[in-house]
Amino acid sequence: MSQIHHAVLDQQQQPGQYNQICTRSSSGSTPAAEEPSASCPGHRSRTPRRKWQVFPGRNRFYCDGRIMMARQTGVFYLTLVLILLTSGLFFTFDCPFLASNLTPAIPAVGGVLFLFVMGMLFRASFSDPGVLPRATPDEAADLERQIADTESVELSITTELRFEG
Repeated sequence: MSQIHHAVLDQQQQPGQYNQICTRSSSGSTPAAEEPSASCPGHRSRTPRRKWQVFPGRNRFYCDGRIMMARQTGVFYLTLVLILLTSGLFFTFDCPFLASNLTPAIPAVGGVLFLFVMGMLFRASFSDPGVLPRATPDEAADLERQIADTESVELSITTELRFEG
């Protein structure tokens, strides 16, 4: 089967430079165990990289990019310690008295609120804060071309206002 050559951006080269790699048809007559570097000269095997690995930014990523945290994690740990400390004191000293003298519903509500607060803390700390991903060079060039096209158009809107007083 013939080989199809595609130009793709090589991540290790400077932006704008391209490297030729070849792809093979899955219905090809060559055996699957054949090395791609033997049949495709210049082909380098590399694992796909995620956008957060290519453009790391100022955040830390854990669990293959599923957890994202800021570099300064001290505030998170301080908040975690304060919540755990005050909740621990409440459940150790106040809950037994409240459950025996008033109603067992108070410690149950306190437990539900504790789980809700901890869940929201982890969700806010470990999730993407809405950071827009960086544009690839092609996306940036397209955006700049769109901006240049709209700057040449002049808009004139005339409105008549009549005040009677």
